[in-house]
Amino acid sequence: MASRQFHFLYRRAILISAALVIALSIASGPSCARGRQAAPPQPSSIPWIGPDSVRELERAIEFYQQIANRGGWPTLPSRAMLRPGDSGPNVATLRQRLRMTRDLGDKRANDYAFDDAVSDAVKRFQVRNGLEPNGIVYGITQRLLNVSAEDRVQQLKINLQRMRELSPSLSGAPKYILMNSASFELQGIENGRVAVASRTIAGKRTTPTPSVSTSIRAINILPYWHVPGTIARAQIIPMIRKDLSYLYRENIRVFSTFGGQEIDPAQVNWWGPESSRYVFRQEPGPNNALGVLRFDMPNKHIVYMHDTPMKKLFGTFERAYSAGCVRVQGFYDLADWILAGQNGWSKETLKSAVESSQPLTIKPGAPVPVHFIYLTAWVENGTVHFRNDLYNRDEHRLQDADESTESKFLTQTLTP
Repeated sequence: MASRQFHFLYRRAILISAALVIALSIASGPSCARGRQAAPPQPSSIPWIGPDSVRELERAIEFYQQIANRGGWPTLPSRAMLRPGDSGPNVATLRQRLRMTRDLGDKRANDYAFDDAVSDAVKRFQVRNGLEPNGIVYGITQRLLNVSAEDRVQQLKINLQRMRELSPSLSGAPKYILMNSASFELQGIENGRVAVASRTIAGKRTTPTPSVSTSIRAINILPYWHVPGTIARAQIIPMIRKDLSYLYRENIRVFSTFGGQEIDPAQVNWWGPESSRYVFRQEPGPNNALGVLRFDMPNKHIVYMHDTPMKKLFGTFERAYSAGCVRVQGFYDLADWILAGQNGWSKETLKSAVESSQPLTIKPGAPVPVHFIYLTAWVENGTVHFRNDLYNRDEHRLQDADESTESKFLTQTLTP
């Protein structure tokens, strides 16, 4: 599987790719600039986990294993850059690579020409790998094309195991939520179908969203944000030291403890060690970090789902920006689905409650199970999708499996 160095290079490649896209936009004129504004795809309407998805993933493993058994696919040179109009042996290699995974049809054509068919095939590959589909090979697209077939087989097997482990918890549940932090999407499943779906924002690589299984017990309208100590020390206090009015602008109050006495921030030495003993609470409002609605789901990791004032981030492809909690683009739709008309609640009445400016807690008639999952591979309508192993969990799981196999071998060998 890919190493930690690969994931460092992945991030680096994204930055390089962005710079190259800007350069290409300038060089190619308005049409290329318009292509840069592509929006992420709509969330999947096919359940990630279920009997059909397991069978399709098993077939995908067989398909990729056959490719691996035949020696895999050819690779492109490092830092190769290919785009429409190019020609040469690297284009021929690209064509062969895309044909092997059925991104490119097997029509007769000039194998050395990067034509529209190749551009469309590259876009298909980019879409199913969670990348912006610009039809150009460079940076991370080139790196992902070069991930070996054997590594893909291992990735598919790891995710098949994840599906099988979670399936018993979902079996028979009429209604539940899956949030995939690897694809930055959410599915509300009802009677085996996707009833509601949304883009999400998950944790950064340094603050990953954990895998969680719990239930939504309440919906908080206009929530307070009790700032976690780690965020307070890393972000809030440094901002106060720069400008004390930051607290006023962000509507944040200071307390001795959560639920304790309020402290006048002007009386605190924010450069002294005592600054870390205070706690912070952001009042409800449009700038609140939780937005206007929060889904309360008790768990040991103290993570939850919520709205966000930073809605522009939903327009990016890899949405890893949070400190671990999950921001939901379609939060009104999700809340409406959870409440299912209970006591007259609907999307419209929820919005009216927000506009009233009065904090409110609504408890669903029955808790709705929610699972934060981590699928970096799945099959949708016959198309195999892969995502970046942002949190290195595929890599760690493979290492654990290897260590378990080695330990079992040594035990069997050394046991009399």
